[in-house]
Amino acid sequence: MDEMHSKADQELEKVISYLSVRGYVIESDAVEALKSLSEDLEKIVQNVIEVKKSSGNDNVIRIQDVTPFIPIKRILTEVAIETEVETVSDPSRNIQPLKPLEGYSKLFVDRYNKLLSLLRRRPDSKGLTSIGLVGKLSEGSKVKTAGLLFARSERKNGVEVTLDDPSGSVRVYFKEALAQQVLKVPLDSMVMIEGTKVGVSQILANRVSLPDVPDHKPTVSSHRAYVVLLSDLHIGSKMFLEQDFARFLKWLNLTDGDEDIVSKIKYIIIAGDLIDGIGIYPDQEVQLAEREPRKQYAEVFNLLSKVPNNIRIIISPGNHDMVRQALPQPAIPSDLAQPLYSMDNVTFVGSPAYLKINGVLFLIFHGRSLDDIIASTPELSYRRPSEAMKLLLRARHLAPIYGRRTALSPESQDMLVIEELPDVMHCGHVHAFDYQEYKGTLLVNSGTFQGQTPFQQNMGLEPTPSIVPILDLSSLEVIRRSFTLQSSNSALR
Repeated sequence: MDEMHSKADQELEKVISYLSVRGYVIESDAVEALKSLSEDLEKIVQNVIEVKKSSGNDNVIRIQDVTPFIPIKRILTEVAIETEVETVSDPSRNIQPLKPLEGYSKLFVDRYNKLLSLLRRRPDSKGLTSIGLVGKLSEGSKVKTAGLLFARSERKNGVEVTLDDPSGSVRVYFKEALAQQVLKVPLDSMVMIEGTKVGVSQILANRVSLPDVPDHKPTVSSHRAYVVLLSDLHIGSKMFLEQDFARFLKWLNLTDGDEDIVSKIKYIIIAGDLIDGIGIYPDQEVQLAEREPRKQYAEVFNLLSKVPNNIRIIISPGNHDMVRQALPQPAIPSDLAQPLYSMDNVTFVGSPAYLKINGVLFLIFHGRSLDDIIASTPELSYRRPSEAMKLLLRARHLAPIYGRRTALSPESQDMLVIEELPDVMHCGHVHAFDYQEYKGTLLVNSGTFQGQTPFQQNMGLEPTPSIVPILDLSSLEVIRRSFTLQSSNSALR
């Protein structure tokens, strides 16, 4: 035993000497951390020096410089999985694309019927008239009707829109302040308008409403448990923040304190873009550390296998994952991500998916349509994605706009209508951490573990990486932790 200690001490002395020659000083707590290791000391120190050089930090090596490179100890692996997850809705088995002409016709009829049913739950929807009957009303009559917002154009001192329903179409004119309001309504959304009939087939509007959601009290868990909300890891990208994610994994394994929270984490939800994929945008290949998607998913497995197996991991796809781009998306296929499917604590679902977790209803959606909503709506920006999420919730549809960046599959039913009122709506895609509460529903966009790419820079998208939201299911309180080198393990409320 003494010989073993002597050998370890000798290796440690070599490392300290190695650092000293290169102008580095190592603090005592960092030395203590290295003492626990019997191998790979030289490699760890070399990695620490590389990070120091690239970040331009000082020449003092501290405990936070060393810990990201120390292998994780699986201290919770023997704890039994005690989780309550019910899949309420998953599109994976319901996707059956039709021929485009037939499919899109059925899709929009189904959208109209579902959204009209939701709209009729509003107390102010009584007396709705179909668009086909508007033409039979006399000029000057009061009108209340609803339809999908087919077209919109700005006019002098106002905005004119065309509303459609299965019975016909009608032009509606909005003046001044109301015109600014209708400019914020996504195209192809269901709207209810009230106004006066003018001319043969036009309405002068004095009010416009979306289906919206009622104020409600959300369901919460009867006992305290936490869920970690992640998205957009982009493993395989050169910009994947591997060291930040390593700090996150160490934190999950109770190596860095925070035991009161970490010990009660029962779930991790990943809302898409586990990998960076390939061929997603022009010249992406030069920004990949690994080009083969199967190998990218293999690396996801290597990392997620370090999550304590008492934590249930729920995985939904994104536009960088190897599934179809058109919405809705099925679950990531097992032949591409076989190692992940071998994990007992991993559940795969499509996007969007509804899950009840400890009784709390989650709507999980990657958020591809946020690009269209932000680009077409005044005052919205990538900096506050929860505002765009709120607009989708008010429209009761996850991707209302047809024909832009977001591809919609020609299906017989519209699986993107928000028919059930979620307690939590979890999205990603835009790489910006943000959250807010709206009428009892918590909206969370969970950010990213990828640095800014040139493509994102051209898009004006500034990520807020390595910030992890943790949700208390008993109160729906959001706690966040940052795993950047500068602010690792700091609580930002």
